[in-house]
This record gives sequence, C-alpha cells and structure tokens, in this order.
Amino acid sequence: MKRGITQKEIARKLGVSQALVSRALTGTAKAIDASPVTVEKIRKAAVEWNYTPNAAALTLKGAPSRTLAVIIKNFDDPFFGHMIRVLQGLGREKGYALLLVGWEEASTSPSDELVLQKYQPDGLIVCGSDYCPPAVKTFLNSGKPVVQIGLGRALKGVQQVVVDEAAGLKALVRFLMDLGHERFGYVGDGSPSQCRRENLLFETLKENHLAFHDEWFVRLTAPSGECVKQAVDRLLRLGRAFAPSVVVAADDAMAQQVMRSFYEHGIRVPDEISLAGIDDIPAASCMIPALTSVCQPVEEMVREAFRLVTGEGSVESGPVVLPPSLKVRESCAAPAGG
Repeated sequence: MKRGITQKEIARKLGVSQALVSRALTGTAKAIDASPVTVEKIRKAAVEWNYTPNAAALTLKGAPSRTLAVIIKNFDDPFFGHMIRVLQGLGREKGYALLLVGWEEASTSPSDELVLQKYQPDGLIVCGSDYCPPAVKTFLNSGKPVVQIGLGRALKGVQQVVVDEAAGLKALVRFLMDLGHERFGYVGDGSPSQCRRENLLFETLKENHLAFHDEWFVRLTAPSGECVKQAVDRLLRLGRAFAPSVVVAADDAMAQQVMRSFYEHGIRVPDEISLAGIDDIPAASCMIPALTSVCQPVEEMVREAFRLVTGEGSVESGPVVLPPSLKVRESCAAPAGG
C-alpha cells in the first residue's frame, strides 16, 4: 500500500512551516491570523496529494479526531438503509470518518462501546426513535455532543432532530378525505414508535369528525407476515359494506406486507381498497402499485444532526422539528363504488 503524504512533506513542498500546515488542516489557523489564501492553498494541496490525518495522533495532541460514532437502532429496517447512505455521503463531504455500529438496547455487552472509545470520536449520532443505547450516557459524561435523529424521550443533554409526524398524518388524512374516504383502517405493531403513530392517526380522525371503530384499528402482537395476514383477514371479514375503504400502515415495511396479503386474498389495490404508509422508504416507489406515503426529510434530518454534533451552529433549546411531505402515488384512489 502506498504511504500517504505527511504534514511535514506538505510543508516542504509549499515552503511553509509544518505548524502552519497542522493548523490549516485542523481548523485552528485563524487563531494565529494566518493568511486565508495560504490556508486554502494548504487545504487544496492536502486533497490533491491525498493527505489522510492519523486519528490516533490527532487525539493524543488534543485535536479533534474528525471521527463520529453512529449507532443504528435496527439494521433490518429499510428506512435506516436510506439514512446510512445519506450519513456516509455527508461524512465524506464534511471530512469525517464514521464509526457505524448497531446496538441491542437490552444488551449489556461492552464490546461496541470499547470500540467507540478506542477511536475517540468527537461526537455521537443515534439513529432511531424511542431508543437510548448505553453509549449515550458515556458520551454525555465525557462532555461530547450527542444528537438523536428520532422521536421519544431523550436524556438531558441530547439534542434531537425529529419530523412532525402529526403534520404528516394530518396531510395524509386530508388528502384521503378529498378522495372521498370516510372509513379509515390501521395496521401496526405494539412498539412505542408505531403506537405513537396510531394515536396520532386516531386523534386526527376525531378532529375531522370521521367515524371509527375498534375493528378497523389492528395492533399486531408481532410484526411478522403471519400476523399481518391475520390482521387483513380480520378487516376483510367485516364485509365490504363495513370494512374500511383505506388502510394506513404504521410504516412502509408494514405496508408492503399488507399489500402482499391483499394480493393473496385477490383484493386489488387501489380498485377495491386504498393503502398508504409512512416513511417513504426507497422501495415505496417501486411497489406495484407504487405506495402513497408520508415522507420523512431524511437528508435534511441528517444535515441538521451533523450541524449540531460538529458545533457548526448554535445549540437548540429543544428538538429541531422538520416538516414532512406527502408522496402521492398509485396505491390510493377514490373509494370503490364512489
């Protein structure tokens, strides 16, 4: 493997001091009133000559490691796949290396935490709602910033970046009402995140004076394909005259399973029943029919998280709340029979 260029070699090639190169590359050149032109010249040369800082050496000197820890709640959830892609791209854009780990909330194993401590990351980003892995306390106790992309109660000192789910569900209900829907069904599991969405949908229906019945709101005992099939069986047994004309799934992964179950029952979406989801995962637009979904602004959420964890902006007094949007696609139409 070819050895990377050092700060000493950059200084020699440009005819400047190694100390100035170090300050230019660690963002501290302003403290000695260094020429912005020279600083920019050093930075461009470092990129051109593929300079890579040694994180361990930087931390020994007390400088930032330009490394961030990222903990993902659930690698199996396709929503986080999108978020990881955006995180990786922004890390490259901002010049940060990412330490990406998963963490079972109930786990007491110290292995992942020891890995994070080994590389001395400058901060921590937690991806997931209603989720507090043990490393959060460790980072807070060390004085390093912690940002969570997700809803739910967070520890004091944790900055949150969240989406306004209530606004998203209100926009979805308004759109479906405009299509003529009055009977809304729901399918979700008993996790805190999905229960919150269920309650928000319930409150939105009440605000709009829409009729609702307990039979139309199905809370699964587990997010398995078999449980989803049983939920759809339950809704269809109500009969066309009493069954909901549209079903809102707690997330897009759940919506995929519901659509599959409708297909197995010979129920056509949206000709006989409409279906909508939440999150707008990349696969939502590839489903047949393509899924109408409440879209979380993942790129904006990640950028806000980077801004907070790297100190690029002022610390917020409360959560940073971002608006969702509604992606209208083929899975929703006017109710069958008008």
